[in-house]
Amino acid sequence: MQIDNQDIFNEIRPLDETAEDQEIIDLAGYQVTKAELFAHTREPAITVWADRIKFNMACLRRFPSVTHIQLLIHPEQRRLIIRPCDPDAPDSLRWANGGGEKERRNRDMRCHIFAAKLFDLMQWDRRYRYKMLGKPAVYGSEVLFLFNLSDFELFVTTESKKRRSYLPENWRDYFGTPVERHEEAYKIDLADGYVTTDNA
Repeated sequence: MQIDNQDIFNEIRPLDETAEDQEIIDLAGYQVTKAELFAHTREPAITVWADRIKFNMACLRRFPSVTHIQLLIHPEQRRLIIRPCDPDAPDSLRWANGGGEKERRNRDMRCHIFAAKLFDLMQWDRRYRYKMLGKPAVYGSEVLFLFNLSDFELFVTTESKKRRSYLPENWRDYFGTPVERHEEAYKIDLADGYVTTDNA
């Protein structure tokens, strides 16, 4: 959802501020800092292992009554989309247990073949697990959730059974996406190269 920056500016501007006090800035060269650089335990996320995937509860809460989804993958853009669907829709996948009168819970979605294809696509190491944060997205009147597979946090279990997380090495040189490309990064055209998963 686009927020009107002028409304925000009007709310926070002191009443006695004059036009001469305002600094005119150019956002060129600024980067929108990646959320992955901050603690995000309550943010919607997907975790991928070599044999399964799992969406966290924060993800399920964004779609309160949804028990089934379709997964859409864009192999070239390295993006994954959650698309809520009816249980009897083609290629629907159950991502939650419970529902109705029972409390919903997230569940491990076993998928050896899908995970293997994803690890091959991303050239990930099967010894580790990968976590990506989700962003709301809209296609027509549909509300979807978008995951950029290149923006991951990698988890390693050490010999002492402690988990350590790592971010991609190429992130060391920047904070995030340039402002001029940030909004474009979350636009979706489902007719442009997305493929659905299937139950095989």
